[in-house]
Amino acid sequence: MKHKYVVFDWDGTLADTYPVISAAYDYTFDKLGLLRIPYDEIKRITSTLQNKDTLGHIFKERKDEAARYFYEYIEKSHTARLVPMFGAEKLLEYCRDKGLGCYLISNKKTQYLREEMEKLGFEKYFKKVVAAGEYPEDKPHPAACRAVFGEKLPPADEIVVIGDGEADVKTAETYAHDGRKAKCIIYDPKHKYRGKEPDYKVESLTEAVKILENDE
Repeated sequence: MKHKYVVFDWDGTLADTYPVISAAYDYTFDKLGLLRIPYDEIKRITSTLQNKDTLGHIFKERKDEAARYFYEYIEKSHTARLVPMFGAEKLLEYCRDKGLGCYLISNKKTQYLREEMEKLGFEKYFKKVVAAGEYPEDKPHPAACRAVFGEKLPPADEIVVIGDGEADVKTAETYAHDGRKAKCIIYDPKHKYRGKEPDYKVESLTEAVKILENDE
C-alpha cells in the first residue's frame, strides 16, 4: 500500500455537526440583532480561515460578544444531536485494519472535539489529534498542519487528507516536500464544494474506502 497515513477533518467529514454549528450561528446573529448569513456562506468562511479568525471576520468589532453567545449555544447543544456521518466508522475501521496511521486535525476547540469524539467512540482510532488553540496557529496554517506529525514529516506521497472544505485541500498542500505531494479527498455529498480542486471528490465515505483500496 502506497499510502500509510490518513489525516482526517472532523466537522462534516466524520461527524454530522453542521446542524448544531448552523444553529449556533443563527442564535448568535439573533442575540446581536443582526441579519443571519446563509450557512453555506458561513461554511465557506469557516473552511478557509483559522478558528481564531472566523468570528472576527464575520462579526467584526463585535467578535468578543459574538464568541460569548456562540460558545454558550455550543456548550449546551453540541453533543445532544451528534451522530457520525454515514460510513465514517467503516472508513476508520478500514484504515485501522489495514495498518494506516490515522490522525485528526480540526478547527474545533479541544474541549468540544474531545467530548464529541468520546460520544461517538472515535478517539480510539487516532494516533494524534490537533484541535484549535493547541498551537499558535490553527488549521490550515502550515505550522498547525505539520504539528500532526511532530518534528519530521513522512514522505508526502504516503499521506492522504480526507475532509470536506478548502482548508483540507490546503492541509494536503502543506505536506508537500522533496518534490512529492499528498493526496486530498473531499467529501461533497451535496455538490456544494467551491474551493480549490482536490485530487478526488466523493459523494459518500464508502467511495473514499474504494479509493484507498485501489492503492493496495
